[in-house]
Amino acid sequence: MSGESLPADTFGAVSLEGVSANSASAAATQAPSETGLTGPIIRDVDEAGLQELVELSQTLPVVIDFWADWCQPCKQLTPILEDVIRELDGRVVLAKIDTEANQQLSQMFGVQSIPTVVALIGGRPVPLFQGAQPKDQIVAVFNELLKVAVNAGLTGRMVDVPAGPKTNPLHEAVLAAEDAGDLEGAIERWAKVLAQAPKDQVAKESIARLQLAKRVREDSDGSELSLVDAAFVEGNVEAAFDTLLDIIARSKGSDDAAFEAARERLLEMFTVLGVDPRVKAARARLSSLLF
Repeated sequence: MSGESLPADTFGAVSLEGVSANSASAAATQAPSETGLTGPIIRDVDEAGLQELVELSQTLPVVIDFWADWCQPCKQLTPILEDVIRELDGRVVLAKIDTEANQQLSQMFGVQSIPTVVALIGGRPVPLFQGAQPKDQIVAVFNELLKVAVNAGLTGRMVDVPAGPKTNPLHEAVLAAEDAGDLEGAIERWAKVLAQAPKDQVAKESIARLQLAKRVREDSDGSELSLVDAAFVEGNVEAAFDTLLDIIARSKGSDDAAFEAARERLLEMFTVLGVDPRVKAARARLSSLLF
């Protein structure tokens, strides 16, 4: 495979010359041309999924994108990588690894900064580039990557079948309690999950949702706040928000207990809904009332 390497202007990319002829030959004997592969060509991967990537790289090239939510260059690069991968029609798989959630993997691959993009060829990691890059440069890198892959006998093709949602193992027992109608038990279990994983947004939203459902079940006393709870649970979200915001507006400075009860109720409902345009609009109205 001598002579097959990435362009010299790949912004500090490591040459694929490091993939030796011996390793290419080994990959070729392990991975004849495959046409029956199915699975997601773009996937999120954690430590548990690494072995599958290594095995997959014996059949076709795997590109790994190391990113983090706070990283602005990552947000520029990842959509471009995804576009290029789709254009390659299953000849390359893209694996995205969140460095915040998978620090051990980042250390294993020697990631110094993000975004960092690495290829797996026949089970061997080959650094490609760091930092956001324009699409034409990425296309050039991937074209050279494919040439190396062909020489190594890695000519498989993946038929794209998007991955379904994953269930966190910590969530499974809690969901079983919910299915059984044990709201109190489910709330306690979600609280334990949140204690183990304080950033678990699903746990936060679930606790708020179940506390609300429990209150509706047990405290339907006909009060204004009880009617608001019932409206929200029945799907009348805007009506519930309007009522709570009205209570906040009329009780501000005159009835601290009513003001705080309505404010806490509203924030709880925001948590239940998560990212939702109705929440965004209501938050803006709440801010105008508070400040």
